Amino acid sequence: MSQDQALDSIPESARQHWLTPAMIFGGLEFTIPVLMVGSTLTGSFGLSKILLILLISLFGIQWVGNTLQGYIGAKTGRSSSVISRSSFGDVQAKVIVGFTIFIVSLGWWALQTAVAGNAISAMLGIDYKGNWVGWAIVTVICGLLFALPSIIGYSSMKWTDYIAVPAGLILIAGGIYYALRNTGWEAIASWHPEPTMTIWAAISLVIGVNVSQWVIASDYTRYAKPTWKDNIIIPSGIIFVGFPLFIVGAIMAVGVGDADIVNVMMGMGFPIWGFLILWFATWTSQLVNNYSMGLALANIFNVNSGKGRALLTLLGTILAIIVALLGILEHFMDFLYLTALLYPAIGGVMMGDFFFIRKQQWEDCRGWNWMATIALLAGVVVGYLTQYVSPWGLPAVQSLLISLVVYIVAMKIKKNVAPDQFTA
Repeated sequence: MSQDQALDSIPESARQHWLTPAMIFGGLEFTIPVLMVGSTLTGSFGLSKILLILLISLFGIQWVGNTLQGYIGAKTGRSSSVISRSSFGDVQAKVIVGFTIFIVSLGWWALQTAVAGNAISAMLGIDYKGNWVGWAIVTVICGLLFALPSIIGYSSMKWTDYIAVPAGLILIAGGIYYALRNTGWEAIASWHPEPTMTIWAAISLVIGVNVSQWVIASDYTRYAKPTWKDNIIIPSGIIFVGFPLFIVGAIMAVGVGDADIVNVMMGMGFPIWGFLILWFATWTSQLVNNYSMGLALANIFNVNSGKGRALLTLLGTILAIIVALLGILEHFMDFLYLTALLYPAIGGVMMGDFFFIRKQQWEDCRGWNWMATIALLAGVVVGYLTQYVSPWGLPAVQSLLISLVVYIVAMKIKKNVAPDQFTA
């Protein structure tokens, strides 16, 4: 824990084989919302179209975003909220970027803790819809257990993922087995519902589950070697875990007709071990959300020590448990769309700064870069308009590209008109 500093660059001697961050990313993808989105897709699409949606979303789009942000983390050796100081300035990196990462990571963590509380309550025979006190006790215990390895630090997280990812594979196999036993392959293959969303909206929904990685990937690849080869391979942990998990969520929901993954598993007759594995697999993604939450807080309060990071992670955990108990699960889809608006715009500015303005270098710039603010707002506005006002294309991708282009242009103009520490 004392070695896991929050602000400094991870030295080359501490860099690890690409398999370690890939396993952590694989653990990140073992998440209940992935199963929930997979089951949601069955309300509009048959299996063949769901496969096409996942191929475009994960292999065509998600992999690219993760590779670029992952390379920035490996090259600088720093966490995402610290990297953003180079483009946004240290003040804005704390006020806007750090706070955004903290809030959204807290929200994801609270969301999954609430669902895990539902699952374990169902396993124990507690009515999680009627017995709030019983559910709350279970949820608090789950939350504290979820948080422990991320409070300890990166080394503890990687060993948890080495154990939990294989457990998640058992959950996938179990889901396929029970779906085939209860529903049958013929019913699953012939499932063709009347669409209630477009394919573009479905791709956006899949991207929305993972879009935070376009910013926080560097929190974990800062321990990776700074080579393109390694950072192209590392996102495979997300892709090759997420792809089958989305599919399993879909085929399990076909027979039950419900997007609530706990109801789906109960309806399929999952035994106790299924709910335990669901909890264990969820643990892996919870570690990532909790760890990023602590790193963001460390940047906000300028805390660099391993002990300080651990205490801030514990503080974030307590706040997230309170949010889970307040009922964030009821606003799941709204929260996904909010994430899809904020993270791509931040990621676009960071990528534009690193690859085009500073030529793959990082600088700890002081102050507040208004060009980054303008680019961020432009990306969010485009994302909002194409998501809610006039739905079109892929709002998350459009938001990232607009913020990237606006930032580069704005910085070029600033350099010619009013150069400062950000344009040096």
